[in-house]
Amino acid sequence: MARNRSQETRTSKPNDGVVVQGDKRNAQDIIGLIIDQQSQFSKTNRRIAHAILSEPHSFAEKPIEELTTWLHVSAPTVTRFSRMLGCDGLKDLKLKIMGSVRVGIRYLEPQTPPGSIAEVAERVSKRAQKTIADMHHNVDLERAQAVVDKISVCHTLYAFGSGGVSSWLIEEIQNRFFRLGIRVIPCNDHQMQFMLATSVERTDVVICCSLTGANSELEKAVSVAREYGAITIALTPSGTPLAAAVDELLPINAPPDEDILSPASIRYAYMIAIDIISYGVAIARKNAGREKLRRLKQQLAIARDEAQTQPLCD
Repeated sequence: MARNRSQETRTSKPNDGVVVQGDKRNAQDIIGLIIDQQSQFSKTNRRIAHAILSEPHSFAEKPIEELTTWLHVSAPTVTRFSRMLGCDGLKDLKLKIMGSVRVGIRYLEPQTPPGSIAEVAERVSKRAQKTIADMHHNVDLERAQAVVDKISVCHTLYAFGSGGVSSWLIEEIQNRFFRLGIRVIPCNDHQMQFMLATSVERTDVVICCSLTGANSELEKAVSVAREYGAITIALTPSGTPLAAAVDELLPINAPPDEDILSPASIRYAYMIAIDIISYGVAIARKNAGREKLRRLKQQLAIARDEAQTQPLCD
């Protein structure tokens, strides 16, 4: 029997006037729920919420006897607080707290930010330099050469990626390779990636960018492209599902930035990898790439009507 619509969308108002939507009752991000609702808590419940937000590990590890002493509240009060948040009880609340902490503890702990714009500039520059140096010393040259060999003779290069960084990385791939006389089709839409994968030829290459290597939709597109004979390549961390799904892997293994406010420096590792490949392909294609570059320079010089020494549309 179908459930009544009002049952599906009902909103409960436990004590304290806190509104917990049905979807939030089952949400695992209990920390986000507490932060969102804490302004509506009573004084006693705000004390419990503050303890969770400031010391989540301590709250989750203490037995109920120690919790009540620490918080100066009764055991039934802690139980009511748990159920108010949509948990079955204190045990369920603790499990959800630890789930949130495992994912986002760095976002809860206070950090020491740079004290000036000069320190901001220094941190950003040093992190970028370290990432580039690490990529230089750790790049798998044999695999890089294999990627260069495949792309340099392909008919069409499909560049797939999604998400914040991967989306513009595939545009960078387009920018690097079209000028070498290679037809490039970038795409950051999963459905379109899937459809494009059905249209590939055996002379084509599909190159994917993923910072996590755990993009199931990208894996599906790769699987379809391989079925129709295209060579598949990935720039992604080793040991990931996407890494295992492609013909050629150029692993990008870089530790995550500990500073959550800083732009991710791993971007530079991917850009270095793309530059290494594109430079290798330019050399491998010799006259074919050189002629396309000459055309670009010729037309840009005419359009600007002055002597040009700038890079080609970079």
